[in-house]
Amino acid sequence: MKKKILVMYARYGSGHKTIAEYVAKYIEEHNKDANVMLLDMTDYANGFGKITVKLFDFVSKHRTEKIFDFCYELMDHKFSSIGYNTSMKKSYDNESLRQVISNFNPDVTISSHFYCSSIITYYNELKLINSKLLTIITDYRTHEWWTRNHKKVTGFIVGNEMVKQELIYRGVERKKIYAFGLPLNINQINKLDERELILKRYNIKGNRKIYLFFGGSTSGSMYYYDYFKCIAKLNINADIIFISGKNTKLKSKCEEYVKDNNIKNIKVLGFSTDVFNLMKISDLVISKPGGATVTECLEMHRPMLLVPGLGGQEKYNAKFISKKKYGIRVKGLWGFKIWIKRLEESPEVLNTIKRRLDKQSKNKSVEKINDLAMKL
Repeated sequence: MKKKILVMYARYGSGHKTIAEYVAKYIEEHNKDANVMLLDMTDYANGFGKITVKLFDFVSKHRTEKIFDFCYELMDHKFSSIGYNTSMKKSYDNESLRQVISNFNPDVTISSHFYCSSIITYYNELKLINSKLLTIITDYRTHEWWTRNHKKVTGFIVGNEMVKQELIYRGVERKKIYAFGLPLNINQINKLDERELILKRYNIKGNRKIYLFFGGSTSGSMYYYDYFKCIAKLNINADIIFISGKNTKLKSKCEEYVKDNNIKNIKVLGFSTDVFNLMKISDLVISKPGGATVTECLEMHRPMLLVPGLGGQEKYNAKFISKKKYGIRVKGLWGFKIWIKRLEESPEVLNTIKRRLDKQSKNKSVEKINDLAMKL
């Protein structure tokens, strides 16, 4: 009889979805005796849940970082998060979600969002299902909402020993915590093209530094347009690949700027499925400090220049990278401009970071999660 593995995420930012997809795909491809379901819980949101998703999108689009950061810190306490479970049920518990989960009746659930973990523990309590639960904490710091129901979670997957120690401090049993690292798309990383082929594909000579700039953020947000213009105006001796993702408005604005100013060293791309190949040819990745992106850069041994994100957990991701000296954290346009200039004047800075990253061991998180899930 096939083991039923439910992989769940909630669409608050792209990282939760990305990590869940990596895990689901790997388990499905490597286990003939596994029946895998990938579920986006926000598809089943109640009215209040839909409001929280739209509110998150609004915060992302309009970059209300201080508000997000304030709320994040405020709710990171047992007392202030007392109403968390009630809020979660009001947002997501309904007959449609109950039916889809109970009909699948998972043996093991792997969750990449705290709301998903909480709904599974609640349905276990109601005896709608009897599922083991693995929670993947998708950033390099934990939060009260991840650990609110920790006694009912089978295991926590975390990015490193630092997060493991933080969970232990918060009262989570040591034996429940697995410092596997965050999941990656191993298949894509293992099937990268030759450097010369990638350079030819994007019409890049490869005779100078290449900077890969992830500026897409949330659809409709123009926050990183100022950073784009800043690096464009500096006219540095490097090729810059700017990825706007699914943000078509940003892509159009950047393409227009490049054309109007006759800029020769910047290529503007939209949504790309060739990210790991682009990372392979790059000497520096410029990005906000999302958990998934940071993990991919660590695995690819690519130095990072981290620009402001949403605050909250992304602020702590950036602090982790800065503390380990795997990259550089800037807090605004002025710092960004200073560091771009400094990196051009002192190329040894990137070389030093690269040598430090090259000492890191390979990430086998998705393989370990697969083995643990099948064992459970």
